[in-house]
Amino acid sequence: MQPRKLNTTLTAIALLISGSVLANDNQSAAIETISVYGQLNPIEKSTLPSTVFILNNEDIARIVGNTALDLLAQVPGINIKKSGNIQDISLRGAESNFVIIQIDGVQVNNPLDERGGSFDLASLSKDLISRVEVIKGTQSAIYGSDALAGVINFITVDKELKGVKTSLGLMADGQKSATVKAGFDSWGLALSGIDTDEQSNGDSQTLAELSLYGDFNFTKTSNTQLNWRFADYKQYAFPDQSGGAEFAQDETKEKNKGQTSSASIRHQISINDAYQTALHLEHYHAQDNLTSPGISPYFMAPPAYTSNDYTLNKFRWLNSLSINNISANAGLDYKHEDGQTSGYLTMFGQDIPTDFELTRKNWAGFIDTRIDLAKASMFLGVRLDKPEDHDNQTTWKFGINYPVSDNIRLFTNAGESFKLPSLYALGNNMIGNAELVAETAKSADIGIEWTTERTNINFSLFDYRYKNLIDFDGELFSLVNRSSVETQGAELVLVNHLTSDSVLQFNVTYADIEAGEGELLTGRPKWQGGANLNWQWTEQLSTYISANYVGESTATSLHTGNFSAELLPSYSKYDVSGRWVANQHLSVDLFLTNALDKQYYYSVGFGGPERGAGIKINWLL
Repeated sequence: MQPRKLNTTLTAIALLISGSVLANDNQSAAIETISVYGQLNPIEKSTLPSTVFILNNEDIARIVGNTALDLLAQVPGINIKKSGNIQDISLRGAESNFVIIQIDGVQVNNPLDERGGSFDLASLSKDLISRVEVIKGTQSAIYGSDALAGVINFITVDKELKGVKTSLGLMADGQKSATVKAGFDSWGLALSGIDTDEQSNGDSQTLAELSLYGDFNFTKTSNTQLNWRFADYKQYAFPDQSGGAEFAQDETKEKNKGQTSSASIRHQISINDAYQTALHLEHYHAQDNLTSPGISPYFMAPPAYTSNDYTLNKFRWLNSLSINNISANAGLDYKHEDGQTSGYLTMFGQDIPTDFELTRKNWAGFIDTRIDLAKASMFLGVRLDKPEDHDNQTTWKFGINYPVSDNIRLFTNAGESFKLPSLYALGNNMIGNAELVAETAKSADIGIEWTTERTNINFSLFDYRYKNLIDFDGELFSLVNRSSVETQGAELVLVNHLTSDSVLQFNVTYADIEAGEGELLTGRPKWQGGANLNWQWTEQLSTYISANYVGESTATSLHTGNFSAELLPSYSKYDVSGRWVANQHLSVDLFLTNALDKQYYYSVGFGGPERGAGIKINWLL
């Protein structure tokens, strides 16, 4: 099918807005760096040919909420859909499992979950996070399987913290949080906890997390980095598709409890000014238990118990060589996955086992090259994956970054990506299919960025083509490869330092999605956007106002006893926060969520929070 032209209205709006004086929320965008897998050193954000969005420590502190899910709701192009203990993030219209989620560089997607490899973002505390980096577009040439739509890296390390910082928070409806962070010359730790009473949507949660990091230079030419995180959580909510607090026929809650741990160590050596090498080890383990009462009359969602145990171990050897205007990063990966599921479905008075166990290995080699030609930089990456029991996968990426002037740069990128079938899709004894092949994607972006001392505008057009998507076949009662989806759209991010004390940001994303005949995509609004204003009134007092808009989208439910699809109306949500700094040791944050008390829904019967206030006290020693 030929690419569709973007709506002329969108083009007109983009041209109109791009003439305004708004800009990106980063006064030093030209020197800001991000961490990229496959690179030994951080890369300047302004030199990348991909669209990148960053939330820093100050941004995170201002955002109302308790978990990583609340942070991603503020990222342009990401839509959040929450239904009980299930939450989906859609990056530019893609599936949740098409985005790699990393915590301190360790991939934490779980291929045992029924979503095909997502991560429970409610099990990561907002207060534990120091930075969020979002890279959009196909990234398999560097990251391997799963990076069809992009990569999100959560960083818990706060290297700027020197001393001990304690935060105690109380939000609306009995949401309580506590965090202790300690940072010293070469190491640090953080301990965070969340406990909520039952919310208006029926949810409740407890969460405890601990993270550690170390950054050591044992010799003049080497560096060793260590990261470790552990989380223990319990969640109670109405089952997915049950109609939530508004429509559910059964008040019995679904219980989800689990533990996750991740760890990494990287030892990097500088051989000389031109050559560096590093060894990198990663470990991730997730164990969870889900007890669901099902949804009456239970034909499509019977009562169930599931226990999942997943382990990932990865070894990586990286090499970096720079000669004149050429720099290359090359590496070898070995990845080993173990997945075990035990449990049952209760149907017609009988418990039907859902046990399976799978192991998967993958070898890969890749090279990522940058060539500086006059003013432009050209990027080329190629990767070969040799997964066990699946066909070899060769992926590539190509990009150009061209500074037209000191203030304007053009960028473009294209590439191919793949995603191996999840362990759930391969092994589930009810609907699994061992013959599934890898899902694939092609994407292309083209954009322009304008930067001055006070302003930055980033505008991009994107095109994604997904093939061999895994879908459920009702006649075969099995998962099969058959679906295809095409997405074209545009994204605009603008922010302006109105004065030396105020910053205004605006963003809008348009995604036009075309799926195969008879296929239903949920939680995919065509339009979404937001605006926020940060104002530093005095040295002691600042305020932050954010507004987010999500267009109408389709949602499904089983609360009537039959499968039904409904159109969720568009909505706007407004939050307010403020900070008062008493002295160098004490500060107080105030929050007001859903300030206009607007009623809105993430899915059928599952509403967002009502208006509520909160407070957080921060003490630095």
